[in-house]
Amino acid sequence: MSFAPLRAALATLVALAAVLVLGLGTAAGTARAAAPPAGKPAFQLPFACGTTWQLDTWGHDPAVDIMAEGNPGSDGRPVYASAPGTVSAAYWDAGSGNTLQISHGNGWFTAYYHLQEAPDTYVRTGQAVTGATLIGTVGKTGRNSGNWAHLHYEQRYRASGGFTDERDRVPVHFDGVEYSGAQAEWPSVTSRNCASPQPWSGCPAGHVCFWSGTGGTGTVCTTAVNVPSSTCGLRRSFFNNGDPQPGYDHAYVTFAEGGSQCLHHGWAEGRGDFPAGGRTIRSVTWGGECP
Repeated sequence: MSFAPLRAALATLVALAAVLVLGLGTAAGTARAAAPPAGKPAFQLPFACGTTWQLDTWGHDPAVDIMAEGNPGSDGRPVYASAPGTVSAAYWDAGSGNTLQISHGNGWFTAYYHLQEAPDTYVRTGQAVTGATLIGTVGKTGRNSGNWAHLHYEQRYRASGGFTDERDRVPVHFDGVEYSGAQAEWPSVTSRNCASPQPWSGCPAGHVCFWSGTGGTGTVCTTAVNVPSSTCGLRRSFFNNGDPQPGYDHAYVTFAEGGSQCLHHGWAEGRGDFPAGGRTIRSVTWGGECP
């Protein structure tokens, strides 16, 4: 009696089991510490150091979609270059919306889709950038965004030429770790792009600093006294760099649009968040305990 058919059937079952196991591992989004190809830049998440993000490859592996962890609201979050390079293209595309490409040398590129503002708002074609360069903010432009705010991000390789397309996509690496695989998701990845500006930077002790952008970016207004005519449109404020100062424990802010809010040092990390969308400060008054 020949056992060849039986052995063939067993081999087929083993192969199918291996496919299933690999498929489950990919769906779970296990980040692989696979070494990037030789010469690939040390790409980092294109967001401020220490912030956490959710990544997935649904329907577009090896590209990734990125949103704030838990997706509490990604719209308007600042986007930085993944590595030093030169802006090679800034353009509108019907599918990807406001789009940037950055050349990082030796044939390596990154692409950023669905940016909120026009692609030349913060940078221009031919401009040198670093990980500390603000290149745009998360948006939902272009028909392929699905009308929800996220960053579609790609790493690409083309040996020659200054413009790439999706045929040049390669698996994404951040901080030396590979994030790829069909239908994969990583719910919490921390950015190590520590060249990017940090929240609270440049805010003198004893002052309240108001930023027009999210995450400590954009125009900064600082005050340690009542300023009746401040015109800083704001999204978030940071107080005293998180350090209490005698006599400067509470600040009452009124808005031109109506209403007021009190910043209280007792809040988490000594900061108070104003509603997103931008409001105009009418006045800031230092006072006692918040009601």
